[in-house]
Parts: sequence; structure tokens; C-alpha cells
Amino acid sequence: MILSRTIARSRIAAGKTPSWSGAWGLVAVDAIVFFTLAGLSAPYIVGGLADSRGAWVYIALFAVYFIPMQGVLIISALWAAKSRWVDDPPRD
Repeated sequence: MILSRTIARSRIAAGKTPSWSGAWGLVAVDAIVFFTLAGLSAPYIVGGLADSRGAWVYIALFAVYFIPMQGVLIISALWAAKSRWVDDPPRD
């Protein structure tokens, strides 16, 4: 999220419109970084939930993985779309 936001802001400020892969590739990089960090932290989080029962396990996994994943990917996608936006000149 930090990577795509920073690069998109600098592109917008410079007036550059990236290609489709240039904008959305950053979203893929953010997703890869998130899933890597989630995978590295999974043994600790799932290990801590091993003794829990019932819905609390699902609520904890939802709060620890799903909500942050959605936040990262949605914000990255918004900045990717914003960096590709091109205003049409007004018609007279």
C-alpha cells in the first residue's frame, strides 16, 4: 500500500499516466508483500488460536487477515485507478 501510493502520487504530480501494467503491477506487488507477511506471521497467530474454540477463531482470523488485506488491496487499487485517470478536455 505504501509503495503503490507513493509511486502513484509522484506520477500524478509529474503528470505522467502509467500503462495498465505499470499501475496495476504495483497492486500485485502490494498483494505479494501482504501475503508474504501474512504467511510469515501465520504460525504465531494460528498457534495462539490453537486452544480457542468456536466462532472466536473465525473472528480473530477475520480481524487479523481479511480486514487488513481488504484495506491494503482497496487503497492500492484506488491509487492505481487514480494514477491512470485522464481528464477529457471540455467541449466548447
